[in-house]
Amino acid sequence: MFAKFLQFLSQKNCAKCEGILLVITGPSGVGKDTAKDLFLKRNPGFHKIVTDTSRLPRAGEVKGVSHNFYTNEEFKQRIKDGKYLEYIEVRPGEYKGTSKESISSILKGENVIWQIDEYAMAHIRRIVKENMPEIADCILQKTVTVYIAPEDWDQLREQYFRRDPNASEEKFLGKLARDREMWWQYHDRYDHVVINKRGKINETVSMIEKIVAQKAESLVDARLIAPVAIIR
Repeated sequence: MFAKFLQFLSQKNCAKCEGILLVITGPSGVGKDTAKDLFLKRNPGFHKIVTDTSRLPRAGEVKGVSHNFYTNEEFKQRIKDGKYLEYIEVRPGEYKGTSKESISSILKGENVIWQIDEYAMAHIRRIVKENMPEIADCILQKTVTVYIAPEDWDQLREQYFRRDPNASEEKFLGKLARDREMWWQYHDRYDHVVINKRGKINETVSMIEKIVAQKAESLVDARLIAPVAIIR
């Protein structure tokens, strides 16, 4: 049903800015990658934003799928040419960014999922308006943001030490403090919050699908929709 609804939306408005830009974020270890991958598997009408990087490919990474790989000089030239909606220097000489071209694909009626960090999503409206002013209103009208939250903060601890068993408790507590600070500082800027409960990833993705379907319906019928979940 959900896939058919999106197909109907695409056919109805394929010549206009009628794609949907689904933006997801959340603290490290909450399950964003798993949710994104499952969402894409269940909804082939969406494709993910492939970010650009100036670092070398890691084992198993595929050009154009994992990232678009550029040399340091190529990346800096692309910055000068105004190719990026946003970019950061991860470490001296290593850049990562999202191209304007990848975002503007919704102008062609494509549905896109974009995974970014909490700070970037909290400022997404300013970023789009400053860097793509000519089409910012169109893009933002079709954008829906989702913060994926843990069932409880201990959930992040479990995942953190699963990834790095040798990590120190002190390092984790520092990370946890930053995660909580980001939440309290920016939580009111996200359109929706979905709690990713332990072992319930299918429910998490179903909730995201519901949010996207509501967004699509609001674009067709010009109705506003309210958040469907809150973190407690």
